[in-house]
Amino acid sequence: MDWLGIGIIVVVGIAVVAYGWLSDRTANRRRAEALNAPPDRPIPGLKPDADAPRYVLPDDLDATPSLPAAELATLRDRLSAATSLPHGHGKGAFASDHASGLAVLAEPLILIVDGDLSSTRELLPVIAKAATARRPLVVVAERIDADVFHTLEANTLAGKLAADAVPITDPARRAHLAELVDASAISPANLKAGWVPDTSLGTCGTWVSSPTQLWLLDD
Repeated sequence: MDWLGIGIIVVVGIAVVAYGWLSDRTANRRRAEALNAPPDRPIPGLKPDADAPRYVLPDDLDATPSLPAAELATLRDRLSAATSLPHGHGKGAFASDHASGLAVLAEPLILIVDGDLSSTRELLPVIAKAATARRPLVVVAERIDADVFHTLEANTLAGKLAADAVPITDPARRAHLAELVDASAISPANLKAGWVPDTSLGTCGTWVSSPTQLWLLDD
C-alpha cells in the first residue's frame, strides 16, 4: 500500500472540505448582511440621481430670529381677533421671532398625516415639492418622531427649509384642521410609498403657531 499516496489524498480531502465549509460560511454571512441591510432602492417621488439631502443638527446652530417690532405688533393684533386651535410646536425652534416664540409661514404647503410620522426619509418627496415650489412646509401628525422633529427644526434655523411641525393626537381634530386648510390626510403607508398627490397638500394665507396654539390667517 502506498501510504504516501493515501496521506496526500487525505490531506487534499480535508482541504477541500475545509474550503467548502469556509465558502458556505462566508456566503451565509453575506446573505444575512444583505437581509439586515437597508434596501438599496430609490426614494419614491425623487429622481435616482438627485443629490442626497444634507442635514444639520440643532446643537450646531445658535439662531435667534426676530420680526420687526411694527410687524410683530400688527401680527399680535390680528391673532387676538382670530380663532386659534389648541395645538402648537412645543419647544421646537421653529419660531420666526425668538422672543415671542411665534412661527410665521406665508402660503405654506401643509401635510397632514393620519397617523405617526416616524422617519425623515418618508418626508423627502414632500420636502422636494416644497423646495421646488419655494414654499414653507408644515407637517402635522398624530406623533412625530424626535429625529424628524429635530431635522426640520435644525434646517429651519439654518435657513435651508422654513418649516413647522405640530403633533395633534386627536384624529377628529386633525380631520378638522384638514378641512380648514383644504388638505386630504395621508396614511403612513402611502407616505412611506411616496404617494403624496399635490391635491392632498393643504395651504392657507399665513400659518402662525406658538408652542401651544396655532392660527390660520387669510393672508
